[in-house]
Amino acid sequence: MRLFSRYWMLLNCCFALTACSVPPVTAAPQAYSEVKVLSHFTVPRTVFKGETISELSGIAWDHDEQLLYAVSDQGRLFHFKLTIEGEQITAVQPVLVAPLVNAKGKPIKLRDSEGLFAMNAANGKKGDTQLVVSFEHGPRIFRVNPQGRQIGELPLHKSLQKSKTYRSSNSMLESVAYHPKYGFLTSPERSLKGEPDNLQSIYSAKRKWSFGAYPAENSAVTGLEILPDQSILVLERAWSGILHPMVISLRRVDLKACNKDGLCEVRDLAVYTSFLQVDNFEGLTHIKGNLYLMVSDDGQRDLLRTALTLFKVE
Repeated sequence: MRLFSRYWMLLNCCFALTACSVPPVTAAPQAYSEVKVLSHFTVPRTVFKGETISELSGIAWDHDEQLLYAVSDQGRLFHFKLTIEGEQITAVQPVLVAPLVNAKGKPIKLRDSEGLFAMNAANGKKGDTQLVVSFEHGPRIFRVNPQGRQIGELPLHKSLQKSKTYRSSNSMLESVAYHPKYGFLTSPERSLKGEPDNLQSIYSAKRKWSFGAYPAENSAVTGLEILPDQSILVLERAWSGILHPMVISLRRVDLKACNKDGLCEVRDLAVYTSFLQVDNFEGLTHIKGNLYLMVSDDGQRDLLRTALTLFKVE
């Protein structure tokens, strides 16, 4: 998502003074012990088969095919060969790129493909993977084949079906995941119009759960995944200009611990802040066991990067 345009000139000035000694994102002072970061890897912004590897917003791991899928803001689907050795990312190699197209093979008109989930990706069978893509400017969630052709559409909760109910065109459906009990889940970046600004909500086709937003200005849900106990791993990103740090939070929402109004318990697993390393993490996927991967969107900005971070939830 193009998050930085109005601040970019000032940000360039800041980076010009600091880029040579930019520190990595560091953990906030609070003691969070349940996430262990294992590895970082920067994917070069190179051109692969005519398409620039940039603005990756959603990722999904296919265990059966041993492929990492990614969607870009511009409606491109990438396949990568991901190599992990000893809990370290050692290589990320593009092997396919294709546009997202409708059933007739024409480009999908919806803009800003953001969330991604791989179905049938760990059932021991090859060749049956389907991908689920959520769109921020729509809002819609489509099923596509691994070559990017649309093969279906998922139903949305009634509250999510009309664009006018969202706070803005840039706060729609940036995430999608599959829950074994509740089916497909999604979340708008921020609460809908008329709802408290300090709440986030997760929706299935028929249900809704809410939880307190991370207490940083403009904190937005950018990724969802399912933890081994069937609670929800939530990725939130908060940024409100160069005078404030980028705040990335990984949080656990327990759908079994909610009150009668649907307000659920939320626990911060890890919080990362930085004024200088502006990694806009937007994508999240489960690798295996308690191992997860997240990706940052470089926004096609020269001083930003596509960063992959491998971590454990403990």
